[in-house]
Amino acid sequence: MIKFFKKIRQNLLSEGKTGKYLKYAVGEIMLVVIGILVALYINNWNENQKEEKSEALILKSLQKDFIENKKIYSYIVDNQMLVVENCKSLIECLERKDLKYKRDSIISFIYYGAFNYYRAEPILGSYQALIGSGDLKILKSETLKSKLAFFSSEINQGFEDETLSMNLLNTLHYEFKSIGTLFLDNKIRNTIGLSKVKKDIGLQDKKLMELYQNPNILHPLAMKTGVENNRLKLYVKMLEYSSEILNLLESELEEKK
Repeated sequence: MIKFFKKIRQNLLSEGKTGKYLKYAVGEIMLVVIGILVALYINNWNENQKEEKSEALILKSLQKDFIENKKIYSYIVDNQMLVVENCKSLIECLERKDLKYKRDSIISFIYYGAFNYYRAEPILGSYQALIGSGDLKILKSETLKSKLAFFSSEINQGFEDETLSMNLLNTLHYEFKSIGTLFLDNKIRNTIGLSKVKKDIGLQDKKLMELYQNPNILHPLAMKTGVENNRLKLYVKMLEYSSEILNLLESELEEKK
């Protein structure tokens, strides 16, 4: 093809047709430029198609993670609410010092309040892989990238009180150790493999009053209640973030259909 164009130029020059030669040369240059532009357009189109496919795969992977994250935080929030309520009820019992007040529920307040601790473990594998590989730039939505970054940073905040939580939990386990299995009903005893026993109301009353008169319980229990309530607020916020991110992901994927 190059030889063909060269021959035409030589013929025009040999025939002294300088004007036609110049016009032809300009036309040839324009043809080359157009060819280059077309090639660049095709190459860019191919690259864009590759990025579109890569972004769709990334969005689907993130969507899968955040469907699970929403489930995780929904479960945690429901149970964390119970922890806080049980701790509050236990504080009320300790302050009243009334042996008859919510007597049948006090063991639940202890085991499912004072002795409970929930730590959310959300799934961030896809997001961390994007950060590590540098492929986060493939995502076009700046809002989505901002939400993902904020979600990741907030998770770390949720682990800041872990040492305090464990210390309070250990303290409460120690202070409540005197009741042992005394208040467990036979249904629960059977569940954990213990034999049935007859209730000793007198002994229960004695141990319960010892708990009510123990000056070392209320303070750590109140602190635990505060810590658990703060964690509940965080988990509610993380559930909202999970829903927002999931909605953004679904919207982005819908646009690609």
